[in-house]
Amino acid sequence: MGRITIEKNTVQETLIIPLYARKLGNELFPHILLDPYADDVIRHLNYDFSTLDKKKGSFVWKFGALEGILRSKAILYEMQDYLSSHPDAAVVNMGCGLDQTPRLGDNGRMNLYNIDRKDIISIRNSLLPPIGREINIAADLNDDTWTQYIHVFQGVFLFAAGVFMYLREKEVHQLILRLKGAFPHGCLVFDTIGSFGIKVLMKRTLKTLGIHGIKGMFYCNNPLHDLRLDDDIKVSVRKYLTGYVDLKKEGISPLLRGMAYLFDWVFRMNICQITW
Repeated sequence: MGRITIEKNTVQETLIIPLYARKLGNELFPHILLDPYADDVIRHLNYDFSTLDKKKGSFVWKFGALEGILRSKAILYEMQDYLSSHPDAAVVNMGCGLDQTPRLGDNGRMNLYNIDRKDIISIRNSLLPPIGREINIAADLNDDTWTQYIHVFQGVFLFAAGVFMYLREKEVHQLILRLKGAFPHGCLVFDTIGSFGIKVLMKRTLKTLGIHGIKGMFYCNNPLHDLRLDDDIKVSVRKYLTGYVDLKKEGISPLLRGMAYLFDWVFRMNICQITW
């Protein structure tokens, strides 16, 4: 397999942030979640990681690694909970990038669909070709045609990790309603961040990486209210960093634990589940 080039200041470069966080998470917190795919993918990318490697020993990047694996842990928890009552469900990774979270919790019966832009799926097909009950679909999330390729035998679990903040509020709301229309019964899980978090965290992180011109930046200050788009939709919310894992029990340092609680509350970081 040849090495795949990721150009600077492109949408493709946004793949690097969560991927590198999971790689670092493998080094620092393998007892919480180990993602072997992250290390393998990075070895096959032609991208200058030197700037990130120099910073990886810093407290900021350690916290970023913890944040990355806790999000994957939350998605896995929600997915496995859904599969416990819908073992043959379709699992849809929306805006999949190079994420392999569902493979880590494969029950041997689910059907996995990875959805992303054509250029991203092209990279994914080279680095992470589909295996078994897995299909990669090149499509824009705002183009409903991709939903016709999802075969729903016993429920559908859709998730978007680190994706919706790159869309506009209207686009997110419309997408939720279209998914509800496309799949009569389903579950959608995604992460949200408040307006202050978008301003202080997301935009600053992208600027630090030299990524400019990203439109959207969807935020959600009150998910229980803002995401209940019609009477048939049920919304539940858990804290992103502290809602799924007992950080003290897992041996996470007091300073990192304190930052996790601070970020969850100050920046309104949540994992939202929508069912209909």
